[in-house]
Amino acid sequence: MIVRVLTAHVRAGRVAQFNAAMRRQLPIMRQQSGLVYLKLARRLTADGGEEVVLFEEWRDPDSVYAWAGHDLSKPRLLPAAEETADDVTVTHYEALDILADELFGEPAEAEPEGGREPPPA
Repeated sequence: MIVRVLTAHVRAGRVAQFNAAMRRQLPIMRQQSGLVYLKLARRLTADGGEEVVLFEEWRDPDSVYAWAGHDLSKPRLLPAAEETADDVTVTHYEALDILADELFGEPAEAEPEGGREPPPA
């Protein structure tokens, strides 16, 4: 599984426009093949803006590329959201809490206590 995290700051005066655009974008994202989980969260800031986190969980790298395109560092936002967000960053992580075998319904091997051993060098 691949976790894709987008963070951004939205300035005061642009919050309503950004949030409206994201309410249009989330249903589009939820229709994408390979998307497992999606969460949009915000933290209001003292200046009247907000910090936003878009947390995406994808089944595999191919699903992420199908959604995001060849340059994974670029956000995939509707123009109205992209225009109103500042300091947008996108990062990717490999999820370690689930094994690929478990994801695709195959029985997982029991891991030794303390986790998996690294492969021999």
